[in-house]
Amino acid sequence: MNRERMEKVIQVIRESTETDQEITGDTALYEDLGLASVEVYVLLCDLEEAFHTSVPAAWLRRVRTVQDLCQVISEASGQ
Repeated sequence: MNRERMEKVIQVIRESTETDQEITGDTALYEDLGLASVEVYVLLCDLEEAFHTSVPAAWLRRVRTVQDLCQVISEASGQ
């Protein structure tokens, strides 16, 4: 996984959720960060803006961790 992409995703998560919690690729969005599904959707919108891409909403079903978010951003960007 692209390290720069992971760092940028983590930065967007920190800004979007206003958390100081340690975040890694294995951080679970729902369990560890306590996000609700609507909050993950808003986070995805923030990531789409940050990466200048569009992720199909149906792909959210696959997202459980920060690593999963990086993967869908990569796929949506064609990388």
